[in-house]
Amino acid sequence: PTVVLDVNVLVSSLINPRGPTSRIQAAWRRNEVSVITSEAINARTEEVLRRSHIIGLFPPSRAESRIQGLLTLLQNQAIQTPTLDLQIVEDDPEDDTIIIAAVEGKADCIVSGDRHLKNLGPYENIPILSPSEFITRYNIP
Repeated sequence: PTVVLDVNVLVSSLINPRGPTSRIQAAWRRNEVSVITSEAINARTEEVLRRSHIIGLFPPSRAESRIQGLLTLLQNQAIQTPTLDLQIVEDDPEDDTIIIAAVEGKADCIVSGDRHLKNLGPYENIPILSPSEFITRYNIP
């Protein structure tokens, strides 16, 4: 499947190495999943990962390498999309970048735990799935 991973999914995949988001990242690294991203998603991911309460969750000696590893994966192993100017998620306009990447990249789905996106429901026939729903639907090991 071709998917857009919300920033919360990307960040969670580093924080919880045994959780469903890490399983999704592992499938991506194995080329079993294609990920769509954009400059806006990449920048937001880096900004969130560098917040003191997030970076403090990693062993100090490995924090930078883990963050750089994910950012490199986004740059080198994800489909980059241009950015449309759409305004869809009224309650959280930052979520528009996720929808835009999905529409531009013709994603099969969006993977997110964000309540604003989940409450939106499918957008232009693109379902918005939780990480667990995605794993189940696409049989991710």
